[in-house]
Formats: sequence, structure tokens, C-alpha cells
Amino acid sequence: MEKSNTNKIFIGVSWPYASGRIHLGHLAGQNITCDVFARYHRLKGNEVLMVSGSDSHGTPILFKAQELGIEPEKLAQQSHKEIKETFKKLSLIYENYTSTTTENHKEVTQNIFLVLKELGYLYPKKSKQFFDEKVGKFLPDRYVRGTCPNCGEPNARGDECPTCGAFLKPTDLINPYSTLSDTKPILKETEHFYLDLKKLEKPLSEWIDKQGVHWRKWVREFSKGWINEGLEPREVTRDMKFGIAVPVQGWEDKVIYVWMEAVIGYLSASIEWAQKSGDSSKWENFWKDPDCKHYYFIAGGNVPFHTIIWPGQLIAYNEKYMNDSLWEKYKLPGESKKEKLNLPYDIPANKMLLYKGKKMSKSDNTGMSADSLLEKYSPDLIRFFFVRNSPENHDREFEWSDFIDCNNNELVANIGNFINRTLTFVNTKFNNTVPKGSLENNVQKEIEKEFNKIGEYIEKCEFVKASEELLHLGDFANKYFNDKAPWVSFKENIKDCENTIFNSIQLVNALRILLKPFTPNSSEKLKVMLNIQDEYDQNIDLEKNGKVSKIQDNWKFTQIDSDTHLNTPEILFEKIQ
Repeated sequence: MEKSNTNKIFIGVSWPYASGRIHLGHLAGQNITCDVFARYHRLKGNEVLMVSGSDSHGTPILFKAQELGIEPEKLAQQSHKEIKETFKKLSLIYENYTSTTTENHKEVTQNIFLVLKELGYLYPKKSKQFFDEKVGKFLPDRYVRGTCPNCGEPNARGDECPTCGAFLKPTDLINPYSTLSDTKPILKETEHFYLDLKKLEKPLSEWIDKQGVHWRKWVREFSKGWINEGLEPREVTRDMKFGIAVPVQGWEDKVIYVWMEAVIGYLSASIEWAQKSGDSSKWENFWKDPDCKHYYFIAGGNVPFHTIIWPGQLIAYNEKYMNDSLWEKYKLPGESKKEKLNLPYDIPANKMLLYKGKKMSKSDNTGMSADSLLEKYSPDLIRFFFVRNSPENHDREFEWSDFIDCNNNELVANIGNFINRTLTFVNTKFNNTVPKGSLENNVQKEIEKEFNKIGEYIEKCEFVKASEELLHLGDFANKYFNDKAPWVSFKENIKDCENTIFNSIQLVNALRILLKPFTPNSSEKLKVMLNIQDEYDQNIDLEKNGKVSKIQDNWKFTQIDSDTHLNTPEILFEKIQ
């Protein structure tokens, strides 16, 4: 692989439950902006590793499988396939998208569990938990429903309230009942392993104080609030057989809780990617290089698991590297360097996308599937809408009027309008050939400014601002075209007209490049129209070949030469009636 001066960027994207199709909340939460971020960094010539997968364990899958009358493993497998198909339609590309059902994930998860146990961060404790006498089973989290003690929602789950988003324990619920029999459960003694978060409270607090300065304010404050309230040991096993078995003798009938297991998936997916690449230690380039920044794209409900639970596990696990016997005993697959694993650099979590006032949820059958939107509208429109309306700092309601406005008044009337006017003019007045001209100073400055600004905002995970700047360039281009009035100068001063159109073509090409992370399909169409040849793009290379063969910086403006013959123009964005 050819290399230049590159940065390494690791991107972990939260894992959707394999209990059904992707809904719009996933797109608003994490699965669009992560791709914009990854595509940008690949264009910049950075080395990127973006991983995720389908969370194929957990109670939502059991519930849905029970409802459908099929085995949970079959549902998980089917949903995983459907999720991958949806992501492909949306032009989302990962270095590795996998599942929690792999032997590799099991091995890595059990490895971390055993290390934390030997280091004293995991310990067994007996407690009383809800038990359904009618069916003879303990009731993990979502198997218990009741009234939320915070907002009074009558159908709150034993782990979370779907209305107010509060994190709950089954015993917090008012008037709890078993979802298996609709009967009132009893409290019965059981034994589980607990993660000693109390022991990790100080290092986590110090890490957030140091690392969290560039986080979104609400993410930082939410996380510090958890710590300030005092961290309590958290249960990390469950009384069930669906999942990864606890690797301790006598505990084979219990599994590792999905929320300890799922976050480990970021590491296991990286290890799997390295194995697929033919270099089993390659994952260390991203996990043990202190200069590699780790970003985690998640929905707001997953914040504590990524700012408290996962960093806590990593802080604890990193003690392995100071213990020679543990290091030798518990080497991860392909592990060769006795160096600590990287903690998160940024957690650009989004707030909730609401639909008719409610949080979108597969478990509660609220919201709208991504596929239903894809049946009628282009993936690029969907992508751009969820960037423009990303709930970065507050909940947002999905409104059809906003969706139509984004298309008609921003993509069509702004960017699309300028591109269509310019290319049509070249086609009709200059035989589809770029006329002679020179780049005007004000045009060059505006283009350079927007490349810098958009890049800066994307790097800071401020995607709404980045999309605004893209539209600002569209505004500039439209004003430039109108002020210059080439339809007039074509008759009165052909040289001025040629120069105007030459500069307009350069603005079209600038927009094409800047659109790449946001609307990749439209950008490629525009590339064909502009007759651009032999332009390397890491993203396209990855999509076609499954890997990146060359590293180079393509996030820069390039001029289209005079006398370049263009292809027949087409409408880039269609108006919605």
C-alpha cells in the first residue's frame, strides 16, 4: 500500500439489535453521520477502520422471536442479513460489519471477562431478583414491565423507559409484571458477577475531566452526572442461555450480559478484520497506536455504556499489560505488542429522533423503517436529510414537511439548481465543452474557505454546521451565476461569458468533491457528467474490492481544464411534489 503522511482513525458504530429491520432512529442516531465521517477521512488520505455489527443476543431478539414463533438464532441470522442489505442501499461502507455470533467474538469476550475477574474487577454476589413462579424463570430486564417511576409511562421496560429514556432496574418499576405470564413476579435469590465500577470511579472521573473537553456538552455533563451520583457495582451476567456463556466452572447456565458483551464487539470486530486481511496482528495498529483517535458513534440512550462501562472495562483490562503472567496467559488473537488498548477519544452521541412524539423503537413497534423510506426516495436524499436534521444536542421530531423542504429547497433549489443551470448552459451554448477562462480570485477564495470549514466541522463531528457550509457554497454559486448573467454576456461579450462559465464549472466540481461524504451516489453521477477520468477514491476502492489499496489525499479542489468535453447533463436531484 502506498503511504503518505497519514493519521489513523478508528470508528466504532453502535450495534443494532438483530430483531428486525433498521428504523429511522438508527439513521438519525449513528448510522449516517458515521459514514460521512469515515468517507471524509478516507478522502483526506487517512487510514480508517470503521467497524460495527448486528447485536445478535439480548432480550429484544428473544421477544421478537417468541412473537413470530421462530428460534431466536434464526431471527438474528435473518435480521443480520436484512440490516446489511439496508446499509448497502444507503451506501454505508464499513471495513468490517459482523455479528456477535462469531467464535472470534466469543473468544475475545470471554478473554476480557476472565482478565477482569482475575484482576478483581469482577466478583460474584448473591441478590434477590424477579422470578416468574408460573414459568419457573428469572426475569432479566425486558422480561419485566411496569410503570416508570420518573414519568409514569405505564409500559416501561425493566432496563429503560421508552418515553423519558430513564435507565431503570426491574425493581425500580411500579406494579411490575412478567411479560412471560402477565403475573406479578416474586423476589428470589440468585447469584451474578458484578463489575466493580466503584473501584473504577476515580480513574474514570479523571479520564473524563481530561478527555471530555471536546465532547458534546450534554454527553460530558450526563457522564459526569453518573459519576457524581456515585458509581455502584453493575451486574454483568444473566440467568439465561441465549448469549455467550460465562466462562467459569459452575456458571455454564448463565450468560454474559449483552451490554458488557456488545461493547467488546468493537475490539473483536477489529480483530476479525485483521484476520480477514491476512495479518492477524494488524488490529494493533489502530488499538495500540497512541496517536490513533477512537470515535464512537452512538444514539443518546447508549451514552453511559460508552463513557462509563466500556472505558471502565478498558482501564481495568489494561492492567493486564503490567502483569507478565496475565499477559502470557490471556493474549488476544494476533496480539504481539505488550501495550495498552486505546480509550475513546470522542463519543459524538446524538439525541433521540421522535416519531409522533415517541422514541423510535423496534421493541415497541414505534417509528418507521428505513426500507419504507428507501422504497420511495433516493438514498442520497435520506443521507443528506439525516445530516441536516441530526439531533446532535436535542431531540428532534421527524416531520414530513422537513424532509420535503430539505429536498426541494436545499438539494433541488440550491445545489441542484446551480449545477443544472451551469451544465445545461455549457451543453446548449458551448457544444458541451468547457470554454476558456481563468479562475477568479473571489471564486478561488470561496472554494478554499468552504473546503477548510466543512473539513473542520466534520473533524469536530459538527455535521449540521458542515452541511450548512455546503449550502453556503451553493448560495455563493447561484449568486455568482445570477450576477454575472451569462445569458446576457453570451450575446454582448463572449469572452466574459466564457470566463463566467469556466468559473461556474469549477464551482460545480468543488461541489462535487464536497458532496462525496454526504451524497456519494450523486457525486459519482456528477463525476460522469464532468467526464472526470482516473480519479482515485479510497471509498470506491473499499466498496468494490473490500479493501483500500492506496492512500492519498483527495480532499482538495482540482480545476477542470478548458476544452474538456463533458457528457450529457442530467437532473441531479428530483423535486418531490
